[in-house]
Amino acid sequence: MITNNITNALLGSIEQKAPQVAPENIEAYLATISKAENDLEKIDPAIAQLNKGPADSEVLAMVAAHQKQVVQSMVSSNPEDAIALTLAASIEAYSKQLEDIQAWTEGGSAVLEPMLDMIYQSILADGVDGTEYEDLMQLLVMDLLLNADAWGLNLSDLLGPDYEVYFAQITEHFGSGLHYPYGQIGNHPPEEVIGWFLGTVITQLTPYVGNKIPVDSLTGQIVTFFNEPANKSGLEDCADNYFTDPNGFINGSDDVERNGYQFVDIDASECERLSPTLKIFVLAEAAENGQVSAEDWENFLTGDIEDAEEILGLSDGGVGQYLCDMDEWTPEWGPFPDYSGSNGIYPDDLIATLEHFPGRELTDEELEEVNRIGDQVKMLQQTLKYWLQICRDEQMAIARNI
Repeated sequence: MITNNITNALLGSIEQKAPQVAPENIEAYLATISKAENDLEKIDPAIAQLNKGPADSEVLAMVAAHQKQVVQSMVSSNPEDAIALTLAASIEAYSKQLEDIQAWTEGGSAVLEPMLDMIYQSILADGVDGTEYEDLMQLLVMDLLLNADAWGLNLSDLLGPDYEVYFAQITEHFGSGLHYPYGQIGNHPPEEVIGWFLGTVITQLTPYVGNKIPVDSLTGQIVTFFNEPANKSGLEDCADNYFTDPNGFINGSDDVERNGYQFVDIDASECERLSPTLKIFVLAEAAENGQVSAEDWENFLTGDIEDAEEILGLSDGGVGQYLCDMDEWTPEWGPFPDYSGSNGIYPDDLIATLEHFPGRELTDEELEEVNRIGDQVKMLQQTLKYWLQICRDEQMAIARNI
């Protein structure tokens, strides 16, 4: 455990590492210590509450935030204090753990980051193939839409005024299970949409990765992925196979021609994958209806169609019908699922779905992790008090000798 290791190491070294404070600053530093001690006392009741039962993630998050403020005040007073910096790193570590766990219960956009990351990791796990290149394209669009404002990116300026039209096609008509003779196929055929994505989105975002766009974000990682020639070619091949790849058709395909593009007969049982869009919409519906347990979320997000059918209690090929029975989706041109009301899922509609995504209960494993973090929080509270007392004693001794 990160925090326990850090705390144990600190207990053995605190007395040998008294902070170095200039004589003229000792009085101010002592005042900072007094304030920090008082601030720690304010959260003692919450710490005591943790001893009376299972740890509560919300209470822990509040305590961690308070501890972080205390340590930051000490760092501000003495930026070279190695102990303070190490304590800050320790608190940051379990605060991030709590944040990730709480996201599942909060729902909304908070839960999307871990969800999308789980889908991303599952795609990469056994190598990227076929429609999975489209799934990665779709993940980038979702992550970019969720974070563009926070990253200070103006997508219209960066990608052009028509970017929403292209994004709408990518999120509804591309990816595993979502191929379809869509209304815009004449104006924006697969090769044009994919060409725009590679030539505009990837090209324009590349200079921002490591700058405004974090390298370890989904967007940053997928931009880097598609800058590899082999991966770029893999996505370009998807355009050529758009009308014939069985993994593109959740309900199968009919022999139909539209705007000069010929689709072929494909049985629904041949589709083995679900795109990120499908996983998010279907899981949201199932969660709202109480059809999926907390323990099943990960399997649903990282699994294939067979896993989804088992979790939802559906027969072979039943996920496509489940989708078409949802309010937002209807069958069009025979078996093809279509998002109602527009030619594609436009950013505003997609963001609305993502931001209203339901939360869930914590799994048994997550509850155990919360309790472990609770033990770390209590241990660090005692370490902080001990550290502040050592700091006070050292500075008082120095002050007496001046």
